[in-house]
Amino acid sequence: VVSIILDDCLKQNNVALAKRVEKQARDEEIPLKKFGAYDVLVKLYALHADLYAIDIFKEMQELDFHISEGLCVGLLARCGDARFPRFAEEIVRFCRSRGGMTLCLYSALMKVYAYCGMYGKACDLYDDILRDGLEPDAIMYGCLMKFSVECGRTDLSQRLSKITPKLDIQNYMSLIRAAGRDKDVDRAFDVLNKLKESGEKMDVAAYNCVLDVCVSVGDMDRATNLVEEMRQRGTLNQITYNTLLKGYSGKVDLQGAKRIIREMRCQGIQPDDVSYNSVVHTAVSASHGDLSEAWETVDEMERHGIKVDRYTVSIMLKAMRRVNPRDVHRALALLDRSGLDVYSDEILLN
Repeated sequence: VVSIILDDCLKQNNVALAKRVEKQARDEEIPLKKFGAYDVLVKLYALHADLYAIDIFKEMQELDFHISEGLCVGLLARCGDARFPRFAEEIVRFCRSRGGMTLCLYSALMKVYAYCGMYGKACDLYDDILRDGLEPDAIMYGCLMKFSVECGRTDLSQRLSKITPKLDIQNYMSLIRAAGRDKDVDRAFDVLNKLKESGEKMDVAAYNCVLDVCVSVGDMDRATNLVEEMRQRGTLNQITYNTLLKGYSGKVDLQGAKRIIREMRCQGIQPDDVSYNSVVHTAVSASHGDLSEAWETVDEMERHGIKVDRYTVSIMLKAMRRVNPRDVHRALALLDRSGLDVYSDEILLN
């Protein structure tokens, strides 16, 4: 009966009932090992990030329970879903004490760290893998390149790119993002050129990554040249235009931003809230106290059925510090029209 109830607890993800069953079994001195209860309990507690999972796991070791690699990999997967690195590291300590780590175990641990946003620790595993005489597969290399960019270890991403058996489109994009973190436009274009030469199918996302690097350093000349190349290939999309708008906003180039909005419509691409908010921000930055261009953009936004959002309202409210009372009343009316709750919106509160 104990095993049947606990199996159902695992299926139903009912940790509260599992704890009651465990307590009663222990009170009545029913041997949990005999009924396969430990397997179920440790899986269920791991999935709920319950520290009691560590106690159960240690008890399994004391009882000389057969803890297979498959069970450990499965538990690590649950730790990833539950954002439970503490138990994951306990599992790894056990595996090391029983003969070492395998690539499957490293892969599962790496995912735990990635799910927890601990990209630096995920990257640190690379040296551990090499010390254990293991060789990452193509998928793991790709993950490591992505994680190294996320944590700012662009030197590692470049090092990995030289030894990865074959780079795919995602690998190339990771390298472009690494160049972006280093504000290195030339390197971003070098990676793009290698991608072109690789025979991989060119993806608009890769072009947009390079475009974002250009915009982030304010190099609008190279950005517009790249967009022209993209136009010839027929690979422009909304992200392309919104990235360009971000660049014009950074340069406070209102006419350039308005030109992009017109071009989007000519290309049959409907500007969205991100597009308009970029123009509104640019208009406010260029206003010198005259918000007429900003209000015209807000009006145009609403005419085209794009609902103003927290960012639109926030941009206009921030501009109220240096304008006339009429603009203040209009900004407050915009807030009322948006239907946003100021007190529950962190962006507006700030």
